[in-house]
Amino acid sequence: MSSLRLGSPFTEHLVFQRDRRNFVWGWDEPGQRIAVTVQGALPAEITLGTAADSDGKFEVRLPILPVGGPYRLTISGSAEIVLSDVLVGEVWLASGQSNMEWPLNLSADAEAEVAAADFKAIRMLKVANKAAFAPEETFDGAWKVCAPPHAGNFSAVGYYFARELHQRLGVPVGIINASWGGTYVEAWTSLEGLRPVMPELAEELAEMARQSPRIDEIRDEYHEQVRVWERASLPADPGNLGVLDGWANTDFDDSQWKTMALPRLWQTAGLLFNGVIWFRKSVEVPKSWAGKDLHLTLGAIDDFDQTYFNGVLIGEHPDGTPEAYQIRREYQIPGYLVRPGRNVISVRVFDHCGQGGFAGLSSDLTLSKSEGNSKVVSLAGAWKYAVELEIPLVSMQVFKSFPPPPKILAEQHAPAALYHGMIAPLVPYQIRGFLFYQGENNVDQYGSYRDRLVALIRDWRTRFAQGTLPFAYVQLAGFEGNTLWPYLREAQHAASFEPQCFMATAIDVGDPADIHPRNKCAVGQRLAYFALSNSYGKSQVDGFGPTFERLELEGNWLRVHFRHAKGLRTSDGADQVLGFAIAGRDAVFVDADARIDGECVVIACGAVQFPSAVRYAWKDYQVLNLTNGAKLPALPFRTDGGSPA
Repeated sequence: MSSLRLGSPFTEHLVFQRDRRNFVWGWDEPGQRIAVTVQGALPAEITLGTAADSDGKFEVRLPILPVGGPYRLTISGSAEIVLSDVLVGEVWLASGQSNMEWPLNLSADAEAEVAAADFKAIRMLKVANKAAFAPEETFDGAWKVCAPPHAGNFSAVGYYFARELHQRLGVPVGIINASWGGTYVEAWTSLEGLRPVMPELAEELAEMARQSPRIDEIRDEYHEQVRVWERASLPADPGNLGVLDGWANTDFDDSQWKTMALPRLWQTAGLLFNGVIWFRKSVEVPKSWAGKDLHLTLGAIDDFDQTYFNGVLIGEHPDGTPEAYQIRREYQIPGYLVRPGRNVISVRVFDHCGQGGFAGLSSDLTLSKSEGNSKVVSLAGAWKYAVELEIPLVSMQVFKSFPPPPKILAEQHAPAALYHGMIAPLVPYQIRGFLFYQGENNVDQYGSYRDRLVALIRDWRTRFAQGTLPFAYVQLAGFEGNTLWPYLREAQHAASFEPQCFMATAIDVGDPADIHPRNKCAVGQRLAYFALSNSYGKSQVDGFGPTFERLELEGNWLRVHFRHAKGLRTSDGADQVLGFAIAGRDAVFVDADARIDGECVVIACGAVQFPSAVRYAWKDYQVLNLTNGAKLPALPFRTDGGSPA
C-alpha cells in the first residue's frame, strides 16, 4: 500500500497565489524520490524533484506560474496523485467565529444569491473544525468551485469578498475558510504568540489539566446547570400533538400543507415565531433498496426533533438534550420499514428561542444505504410543512443569563487550540492576506482584546513568513448585547494602527435581536474595498468610513472633524445626525442635536454646560445615519477615557 499523501490544501480545484513561488508538500516513505510535474498554460511542462526526509516529509517550491490556468499537477513517489483544474490567482485566509462561518444560503436574499453564484474561477476551501493541544499536520477539507450546488455552503463574507475581487481584477480568487462559531481570539493564536499578552496562560492550561480527570463529572454538572436555566428561562415542549393527528403517517394527506426549501431557519421564511413545525418529504426508493437498512442525515436542527420514517419514530433529540441545536442528526432506518417506491420522512421540530429549523448545509440532507457505496439521494429542496404550535418569539436577550461552560468542556475555547487544529496545517501555503471576523466571545475581555488581537496578527504573519501580509477584520455589528460592546469595538479599532491593518465597520448593518446579521454582502464588499486599494492599487474606493480626527469648541457648539469624510451626508437624507451624545464635567452623557457642516459635524451644547466630551454610536445597538460619499458608515468613537461603570 502506498504511503504517498499530500498536505491538506492540495486537492483538485485548488488556487495558488499568483506572483509567488508556491509550496507543495506531503509525506511518503523516508528517502523516497518525489517528482512534481506541472502542465498547463506553460511553453512546456515543468518537473521538479526532491526526496522525502527521515520523517517522510517532502516539500517542493514551484516556479512562478502565469495567472489563470487550468493547470494539472502530478505528484509521483511510491504512487501517483494527479490534481486537475488548478488555478493561479489571489488567495486569502478567512477566519473567525460564526459571522465569518455563516453560510451564503442563510444570508440575505439567499435563494437569488445562491442561484447567481456561478463563478468557476472562485473557489473555497473549508477547513474542518478541529481543536487540538499540539500542532496538527493535516485537516479534512477540499476545494470547491463556486457554483450553485456548492456556493450555498460558502462563507457568505468570504464569497462576497471573493466576488468583488474577481469582478474587479479579472483573476481567479481562492478563499481558505478556517472559522468556527462561538470561539475566542486566543484560541486562534499559537502559544508562543500568546505568552507576551496572556501571562495567566500557564496557569489556565495547568488548571485545565487538573480538571481533566473529572471531566465527565464536570460535564454532567454543567448540563444540569443548563437544564435548570432552560426550565426557568425558556418555554418547554408542551407535547407532541401532531403525531396524534397522524402527521407522521405515510397515508396522511399533506396536500394542503405549504412548501419550504430546506435547509432553512423558518424565521428567514417569514414565520416570525418559536414553537413547533412539522416537515414532511416523500422520497422514491429504488427496488434494490427495499428491505435494506438506510442511513438518514439531516444536519443540525435548531433546537429539538422527533424524526419518523413511514410513520415510525427512528430517532429523536427531545427537549432537554444538551446543546441539541448543534448536533448533526444521523439516524438509522431499519430495513423492515423500507419499501420500494414512495416513502415518507417526517420531522417534528421544536424551537424554544431565537431561530429554528434546519441549520445545516444542503449537503447534510441525505438518504443512502447503510452498507456499500450506493448513490446518495439528496433531500435538500422542497419539503411540506405545517405549524403545530406558535410561541411568540423569545428574544436572544434571555441568553444574557446563560451559564457559561467551563473551558475544559469546550476544547475549541482553549488557548491555541484552533491554531493547532486549523491554522498550523496550512503553513506555509502562500496567500495574499488575512480576513478576520471575531470578537463577540471576547466582549468581557475588552480591556485586553486589543493586545490579544495584535498578538494574533503578528503571530500569523510570523508563521506564514510572507512579510507584513495585509490583515483586514470586521468591527462588531450592532446588536443588543450589553454595555461592554462599545468598549470591545474601541479595542478593535485600536488594533487597526498596526501596519497593514484595516478594520471594516458593520455598525450600520446589525440586527438588534440577532447576533448574526444577514447582510453579509456589505461586510464582504467593505473588506474587498480595502484589499483593492491597499493590495491591488485600485484607488477608487479606500474602504474607510468617516473616522474621528479631532474635537474643537466653537462658542456654543462642538465641532467634530473627520478623516475620510468626502461627501459627508446622512444616509436617510435627514438634517439631524443620529447617534451623538455629549457630557460636561459631570461625565453624564445626554443625546445631542447634531448636523453636518462640510466635512464636519457640529453639535449643539445647550443642554450641557461646559461641554467637554463627545461620544458617537456608543451603544451596543442604535439606529445611525452618518456616512461619507462612498456610503460607508462613520466609525464609533469617544473623546473621554475610562472604563464602563
